[in-house]
Amino acid sequence: MSTAATVLPELEELVDLSMEELEQLAAPWPARWLLPPKPGDPERVVYLCAGPGGLEVGTRDVLGRDLDIIGIENNKDAAATAVAAGFQRIVADVRDLDPHHLALRCVTGLIVTTPCGPWTVAGKGAGKDPRNQQILDDMFACAWEATVGVWEEERDCDNAYCDGCHGCWEGWSGPIYGVDEVRAMADQLTDERIGLLAEVVIWGLALSVAWDGFRWIAMEQSAGLPECVIDGIRAEFRCADWLTVDFQVLDAVNYGLASRRKRTFMLAARYRHLSPAATLPSAELPATTAARALGWPPGIRVNTRGVRRTAGGNCWSADKPSTAITSKIRGWYWEHDPSRRFSLDEAALLVGFRPGYPWAGSRSSCTQQIGDVVAPPMGCVVIGALLGLPWEARLRTYLIKLYDHTLAEYALAA
Repeated sequence: MSTAATVLPELEELVDLSMEELEQLAAPWPARWLLPPKPGDPERVVYLCAGPGGLEVGTRDVLGRDLDIIGIENNKDAAATAVAAGFQRIVADVRDLDPHHLALRCVTGLIVTTPCGPWTVAGKGAGKDPRNQQILDDMFACAWEATVGVWEEERDCDNAYCDGCHGCWEGWSGPIYGVDEVRAMADQLTDERIGLLAEVVIWGLALSVAWDGFRWIAMEQSAGLPECVIDGIRAEFRCADWLTVDFQVLDAVNYGLASRRKRTFMLAARYRHLSPAATLPSAELPATTAARALGWPPGIRVNTRGVRRTAGGNCWSADKPSTAITSKIRGWYWEHDPSRRFSLDEAALLVGFRPGYPWAGSRSSCTQQIGDVVAPPMGCVVIGALLGLPWEARLRTYLIKLYDHTLAEYALAA
């Protein structure tokens, strides 16, 4: 693998280029990423399928950590929301970008939040099809060959200054084909979104090979992510000598959120052992009901399915935490008053956003973003745990401000 010592001399050659030349060479990444960060500069992070900025709100506004995050997002409305909130976005399909780009060699972290639909009932669960799972596992394996390569023994050494190898060399070959060939395997899948999950391995391994300073990965996915898929991802990073590749199912309601939001999170650390307890609070966080969060009177019931009757019912009580927020919240209403619908601020408050967040697009587009977004409190917890930062006190303080008209007991928190 490359080291900082071997990379930096190449970067020094860029100093004499004009800003226009740097921008052309760096595209679509910012020109400043071509040059090494200066002391005190924030860490550089690539964020794939970045959405409207929930995890970044959790990092910036809740955790209080300044990171230089460049998010890749294909949905123009979600990207516009994030930019309006002060975050950086490149509107592109992550599968069209090269993880070996010169501008990425000083990146320290990777975040990946690909669509959850293939592993949910609402998304028809194509990701649970054994054939799709086998194709995805093959993509993981081929991602290794497209980034690390294959092991070679007894190859002639091409280093004229080497005195210790006696003319032969063994080690990893480097890429034996391009990542586009790995991505093309997704054409066999019945749901193309499944193949996006391979990007965590493609990008994670590519960045590992290019830069020794690359050191952590965070991933969020459906709580229904199959164990065989988890094992496949874990195996590739274990082979690359990552010390921690931990998967946890966390529910945001256990972190003070006013709605249920159970997700699988991967926390991977390259150079340190991370305790699973790093994501656990020292003391239980008080449960937050939807009514208290929204300032509603007691006794409100929310209808989510109109007159349809299902096994799970068509109403939930606002005197409890809300059921999981989805894009369908655009049609939810008070059972006793069908004209009383959720505002965008109310929907967003239930997943951890302060009122006034600049959602962009139609109402349907905005509620889709709210349904898909990483809840800011969970961004605080996961990034805090990965970076070894004390997140609990900051989360409790944020929740006081978020729900301050109802949650005085948070003031007693540590």
